[in-house]
Amino acid sequence: MSIKSHAFGRVTLTERDAEKFTNQVKYGRPKKAAVKSVKKGVAMSRAFAKDGRIEIRPREKVAG
Repeated sequence: MSIKSHAFGRVTLTERDAEKFTNQVKYGRPKKAAVKSVKKGVAMSRAFAKDGRIEIRPREKVAG
């Protein structure tokens, strides 16, 4: 994939890559883990807006 970055954060894709990206946005399906992360993030954002704080607890390390 060819990506060019410019000053002030502008990014340019080649024509073929831009078409591929557009199709992925239109027709692509998110992974289950991504959907789960978004739901957690939305809930955390709403809790922060409501209470002005959020609580984050570390998970136990999973063996494997």
